[in-house]
Amino acid sequence: MKWGIDARRRYVKSSKEQGRKKLYCARGMLVGCAGAGKTTLLRKLQNRETADKDRPTETTVGLEVHEDLFEIESGTLKNYKGNSSVFHSDKQLISMTDFAGQVAYYACHQVYLSRRAFYMLVVDMSKNMTEKVHEHNKDRHDPIGSLFHNWTYDDYIVFWLQCIKTYCDVGKRRIRGRETERENDVPVILIASHKDEADSICSNKPLCILGCCIASSERGQHTSDFFWKLRNALPKGLALTDILSSDRYFEVECPPRHLNYEEKKAIENVKKCIVKTVMQLPQWGEEIPLTWIKLADILKKKKREGERILKRVALQEMEEFTFSTEQDIDDMLRFLHEIGHVLYFADKKLKDTIIINVQWFVDAFKHIITDRKHVPGNNKACDEWMGTGRISESTFQKIWEDSGDESYALYQQDILPYMQKLGLMTKKLTDSEKKPDIHYVPSMNRVEFSEENLDVINRGHKTSVLIFHFKTYLPHFFFFRLVVSCLEKWRALDQDMFCKSAAFYKTGDYSHCIVIAVNKTSILLQVFTPGKSRELQTEKVVEIRNEVEKFVEEITETFHDQVGYEIGYSCEDVAITSVDENNFLPESEALKFEKSVTCPNHIKAKSPHDVNRRDLIGCWRSDI
Repeated sequence: MKWGIDARRRYVKSSKEQGRKKLYCARGMLVGCAGAGKTTLLRKLQNRETADKDRPTETTVGLEVHEDLFEIESGTLKNYKGNSSVFHSDKQLISMTDFAGQVAYYACHQVYLSRRAFYMLVVDMSKNMTEKVHEHNKDRHDPIGSLFHNWTYDDYIVFWLQCIKTYCDVGKRRIRGRETERENDVPVILIASHKDEADSICSNKPLCILGCCIASSERGQHTSDFFWKLRNALPKGLALTDILSSDRYFEVECPPRHLNYEEKKAIENVKKCIVKTVMQLPQWGEEIPLTWIKLADILKKKKREGERILKRVALQEMEEFTFSTEQDIDDMLRFLHEIGHVLYFADKKLKDTIIINVQWFVDAFKHIITDRKHVPGNNKACDEWMGTGRISESTFQKIWEDSGDESYALYQQDILPYMQKLGLMTKKLTDSEKKPDIHYVPSMNRVEFSEENLDVINRGHKTSVLIFHFKTYLPHFFFFRLVVSCLEKWRALDQDMFCKSAAFYKTGDYSHCIVIAVNKTSILLQVFTPGKSRELQTEKVVEIRNEVEKFVEEITETFHDQVGYEIGYSCEDVAITSVDENNFLPESEALKFEKSVTCPNHIKAKSPHDVNRRDLIGCWRSDI
């Protein structure tokens, strides 16, 4: 749509007449392992008690959004009992999002992780941080076979801190022309829960398994010792320790009963910290155009009336607005996206649809990306999608039909592109006439890479392994999003050849096959032929590399804290799933080699090996 001079003048005039308004709103994110006490803590902050004092709080399923839960009044955090929009009041309001701790739901958390939020990381201090999480709360947490298998409590703490750091905009920021004074300050409040159980452990064991009493002879000193023990255990070089501050650390007890005086005092201290943290956010009191406020009010009304999505063309045709450029619409919608009011991406495939009920959208995932305990019945189809992530079109349709919400079927064509954008679910896939169409949910796959898959690679001619090495942090769901992106370009080689750490594709003419894999630090790429009768074609391999590199770059750009990577190769001819960090040889270094040299990575090894520049780089570059 083209915008004329008259329309631009009308918009400028309208903006001057409407002016701007300061906005005081914030969103808190409750994150942590299943059973850590996130939901219970939230209830205690509201001065609520559990319905049954003899039963633990029910596990959060997916995630739950609580809009305008608290207000700040005279510097004090209180429950908000009004129903007016923050956009049309002078209230200072806080919304909260309670993230489920089960790993099956982690894939959809990226919908809400935002630079405009503050975070509350809840850690169960009664647990040994080096113990595997799945050994506790087995009824709430089932990571067996997933990429989270064998993770310890320490691993999850690092995971959450890295997620926060990656999805947030770390560093100096400008809010309407003013630069914030704080640098590298991500607002994380660390809550050590189950203090009563930790006290019991400490009083019974001279050397507490937490390590918090080893250097303490006085009973009361272990309070801060746990914080420093946890902080010092974080990996060096990731700047995660900068996120945690002793000023934002609290130990609480959240038993299913009325709190005593000391327990209430601890909760009150948390409330005070929330108020202080929120009021120091760069966007607190940010001025926004009244036009944006008007749209937020309209969307809230539509949501209340049961509407789920809004088409961009319908927004453009609203009499209340006159936009001068498409960019004006994008700026407004991006703002509403960042504060959690809508889900919106300004790319070609998604910009025409605005999700105005985000909780409804996340609930759509909740019915598919699920733990076994939340799925009624126990049939073969259920076992299939829960173990492999492959779900037939008919089963997928039935899940949404059984949800009781007819709008999922009605808006399916609008929902699925958003699922694909976030790497949560693919469009229908067909790899042969013998198999039915399926959808694929990467985060559900718990299938190991098999020897049979390895044989398929070795039966043909193969390239070396190209590596995208992420030095600081590879976002956990980067691989899932890449898998889905590649399915937009190539077909699946076989539905059964998608496992939790690798995915196989084929080119349109079936002359070349592609395998993409993941390990802790890298995305791995290898191209091979379907048998020895065909030869690798440099032109094809370079084309494949360029496509994957483009996808990797596009995904990387979506993170606020830019995730950096370096391209290189595996210095040894090992299975793609056996490549580790010690095998990484940067391309910039390999290009300097003349023919064969002793591998610099293993110069001190008992059995050093040679690397040949042509064998290593060969097909990957047309200039070698």
